[in-house]
Amino acid sequence: MTCSFQHSSALKSRYGRFAQRFLVGGLLLVIAGCSNPDVSKPPSISPREAASQALAEYDANKDGFLDAGELERCPGLKNALKRNDTNKDGRFSREELEEYFAGYVKSGIGSQTVVCKVTLDDQPLSGATVVLEPETFLGDSVKPAQGVTDAKGEVRPRIEGSDLPGCHLGVYRVRIAKTEGGKDLLPPQYNTKTELGLEVGPVMRGKIPFSLRSS
Repeated sequence: MTCSFQHSSALKSRYGRFAQRFLVGGLLLVIAGCSNPDVSKPPSISPREAASQALAEYDANKDGFLDAGELERCPGLKNALKRNDTNKDGRFSREELEEYFAGYVKSGIGSQTVVCKVTLDDQPLSGATVVLEPETFLGDSVKPAQGVTDAKGEVRPRIEGSDLPGCHLGVYRVRIAKTEGGKDLLPPQYNTKTELGLEVGPVMRGKIPFSLRSS
């Protein structure tokens, strides 16, 4: 799960703001407008608008496609490519993106339970905060979700204000952090400069592994 990032100024600003509130005393994530969410209803996503925004953000050469190199900057979409590349040309077209995002809407699913398994140097990592941060091209209705790993390194993230574990369907960046004695235990490629991504689809089977290294 390694990526090389070429951030636009907007992305730098976005992640800079995140970093300012990230590492002191553990993970501090501000999730606005998430009190008492109705997770029984699917978020309002416009497939056409989401596809346009994804291309605007990640189509570096402006050819109307998201190829393998460009998808390195969006690990969640990269994970989704194999299942949604309908013509098997190794890239997302606008039409494929629209069809892919339309699947979220057609599913009618309000939230999907996701089980993440986090290990550090092949050992379960307990007490780590895991945040699923939706890609901005999905719009404001797809909300972040988070949780803390148990003794087995497992976590079922939930949307803030929800009584039950579950996430909106969508494409996420994943940020994992743990501090001990005021010291950050994990490298920045897992949190403030994350290279981790996840697609939450209508069917989630098994545990999603995140195999981290301390160095």
